[in-house]
This record gives sequence, structure tokens and C-alpha cells, in this order.
Amino acid sequence: MKDFLRLTRPANLSIIAATMVLMRYGVIGGNLERGLHQLIAEVGDVQRTDLILPPDLGPQMPLVHFILLVLSTVLIAAGGNIINDYFDTRIDRINKPSGVIVGRTVKRRVAMTSHAVLSGLGFVLGAFVAWRSGLFKWAAIPAFAIGALWVYSTTFKRQLIMGNGLVAVLTALVPLTVGLYELPLMQRSFAEPWIVGLPNGDRYEMVPVFRELWYWILGFSGFAFLSTLVRELQKDMADVKGDEAEGCRTIPIAWGMKSARALTLSYIGGIILLLLFLRWRILTDPITYWYMGIAVIGPLLLSAGFTYQAQSRSEHVRAGTIMKVAMVMAVGYALLIRYIP
Repeated sequence: MKDFLRLTRPANLSIIAATMVLMRYGVIGGNLERGLHQLIAEVGDVQRTDLILPPDLGPQMPLVHFILLVLSTVLIAAGGNIINDYFDTRIDRINKPSGVIVGRTVKRRVAMTSHAVLSGLGFVLGAFVAWRSGLFKWAAIPAFAIGALWVYSTTFKRQLIMGNGLVAVLTALVPLTVGLYELPLMQRSFAEPWIVGLPNGDRYEMVPVFRELWYWILGFSGFAFLSTLVRELQKDMADVKGDEAEGCRTIPIAWGMKSARALTLSYIGGIILLLLFLRWRILTDPITYWYMGIAVIGPLLLSAGFTYQAQSRSEHVRAGTIMKVAMVMAVGYALLIRYIP
């Protein structure tokens, strides 16, 4: 059982679940709290506890549906991790022989069956949530994810660029999915605006700026896409020996390690420039300034430095691990949104 759980990569699944929770409560809920703080600043002499808030203020997706949506995403990702290891057995015997699970402690038949069960259950839950939310078109999301993970593991992973791009799209889809459900449901509920009451009897209409909320969601999705491209390149450079033996056409194999390293550093540099632009022109508050500089840009620079110096597989793995830290810290920024002036 322990090895089977390792096969699903529970740490990555936890990050997926945390990302979706933070999009709902950090990005969407946090921006609504910012609106309340701005109202308090305008009125003066009022505390947060003094406000008379509508009972439905906040994300509109029922909690049980949101939990099922997260569970659907996690189950599909777990199934994808299993099938990826199933088809990567021969590569892993070269790159990380001690880490091979499928065919040793977990039978190949069990791995394949588990993939089918987890992916099928994930699709059923995702389709149910889409139907109950009145957004049945989004049942295409779990269907696409399952198909993409299968095609990636069987074909695209061994092809130039296609595999990296597909994984980046799937990663970006995690935060985006929350917005695709929550924001239409919020707009649907705004036939009547939320009314916030004050102790003196004054009443204020509160309508969130949906365009701004979309910018936030798309910003996190964009970062997920670009940073995943970096992580995939770092993994390809670490696994080049086994990938080459299996006939894969990854960027380090097709273009050479120097080109792969240069492309990785270019991606990291582009991400840093985008973050610096956001910090300079849009998110100019002190919280963002220090958090983004220390918690996100700092690890990105470290990852770039280790990538530049890496020669062995373990050094490339270390660079990728630091990149994952930057990704986690970037998602953690959602916790601070409610405190931004």
C-alpha cells in the first residue's frame, strides 16, 4: 500500500488540492475581502465586525460541489501519475533504478486497473459537478485531462516539445478550472447586488469587478504554465540518459544540453521579468514587493543558478526541486491578497 501511494505522488496531489482551495478562498474570497476593507477605509470609524453582511457573500459554488471538483481533479491526476510510471518503467530503470515501483512492488495489472478506476471516478465526479452547476460544458475538462494524460504517457512524452507543452497546459488548467466554475456562478447570482449594511443604517451595494478577478485567475494560470515548462525541461535534462536509451526526442536529446539549458534559463528570465513588471506597474504595495522578491523571485534565481551549474542528474533534480518551491510560494501569495491595500 505504501508503494502504491508513492506511485500516485501524494505531495503533488496535495499541491493541486491546495492550489484550487487558494483560488477559491484566496483569490476570489480574498478580493471580496479587499472590497470590504476599502469600504471600511472610505467610511471610517467602522470595524470589520460592525458590518452587516449578506449571508451569501463569497464564492457561490456549494461547498460540497467544490470538494467534489477538487476530488475529481486529484483522482484524475493520481491516475495520470500511475499510467505515466507504467509506461516509463524501462526509462526509470536507467534514470532511477531504486525508484521503480510498477512491475516490482506493484503489479503492472494493478497499476493499469488503478489508473482506469481513478480516472473513471474522477470523470464521473467532474461531470456530476458540471451538471449540478448548470455548466455541463465543463464536463469536457476532466475528459480532456484524462485523454491528455494518456496521450502524454504513451506518445507525446517521447516527442519534441509536445509533451512539455501538454503538461504545462494541464498544470495551468488547475487554477483556471476554479475560475471557470466560480466566476460564472457569481455573475449569475448578481441579478441583485450584495448589500452591505452599516450600524448607522447606511447601505452599500457591493459588486465585484469580474474582469479583475479573471485577471487574477489568469495570472496564476499563466505562471503555472510558464513555470511548468521550466520544470519539464529540468526533468528532461535530469533524465536524458534513460530517455535517449528509450528513443525519446526531448529537447536535450534533439537540440543538445547547452540549448536546453539556455532555453530553461530564458524561460526563468522571462518569468522574472514579468513578475518585476507586475510589481512595478500593477501590484505596487509593500506586501507584494517583499513577498514576490523574497519568496518567488529568490527561488527562481536559485533555480537558474543551479541549472546553469548542473552537470550530474542529481544537480538537475536539485534545480527542479527549487523550481517547485518557487511554484508553491507563488500559489501561497493568494493567502495575502485580502491584505493588499
